[in-house]
Amino acid sequence: MKIAVFYENIYDGVQATGQDMENVLARLKNAGMDMLYISADSWRRDRQDLKRQMENVGLTMEGMHAFCDFPKNPGTEAYKELIDLAVDSGANNFLIVPGFLSTGNSVRDLDSIAEGVGKTAAYGKTVGMPVLMEDFDGLTAPYNCMAGLKYFLDRVPGLGCAFDTGNFVMFHEDVLSAFDLFADKIQTLHLKDRTPARRHENDTPFTCADGTQTFACAPGSGDVPIEEILNRLKARHYPGNVIAELYCCDPKEVLEDLEWSVRWLRSRIK
Repeated sequence: MKIAVFYENIYDGVQATGQDMENVLARLKNAGMDMLYISADSWRRDRQDLKRQMENVGLTMEGMHAFCDFPKNPGTEAYKELIDLAVDSGANNFLIVPGFLSTGNSVRDLDSIAEGVGKTAAYGKTVGMPVLMEDFDGLTAPYNCMAGLKYFLDRVPGLGCAFDTGNFVMFHEDVLSAFDLFADKIQTLHLKDRTPARRHENDTPFTCADGTQTFACAPGSGDVPIEEILNRLKARHYPGNVIAELYCCDPKEVLEDLEWSVRWLRSRIK
């Protein structure tokens, strides 16, 4: 298992603190980070500098994620450009967030999403890029819970799972039960942790479907049983990687929290 970190989290911390990106990447590399995980938008914006920085520090790209709204644009072929960007970045996988339910025909929306994801997975196969979906934590995302994600994983041939440890909190589902349900299809793991109270003054709360709130925290420091999930991965001889994710953390504190998480993950993976 190699350790990656969301580039956007690092970028937010760099912007908030005025530090040098390459120096921060080198610090995280020394802490145990092997790879980055990036959005298509960030790669479009930063790839020239980032390619150089990654080469200088000795990092590779774990994966790429992007949004594509198939219910609103059922005939779109934007997924092809997104897959091509993932290939250009050197990513090992591509996560598609394929759209949301509208106020109209939800059955039509589900069909549009499944058809669009199917086309994306088929195109990814032609260029050797695995396509994944995750348990996205949005109320209008029909894949925001165990049953919803399973619906698409069962329906779309060749679709893999990017398992996010922190998103099943949307409906307070048991993350270990979710892990067991999707274990055979997990190809990459987003490590997001949750805590009932903010750790930093400017942390942003996440509101669950029932109106309760929770906060993001450094992966490994909160209530999500990440260590148990890592143990279950090791017992299954999991061949993929793990990715520290820390959205909604105070930007001035996120770099310190990410470094702590990388060191914690390195000690547990050993």
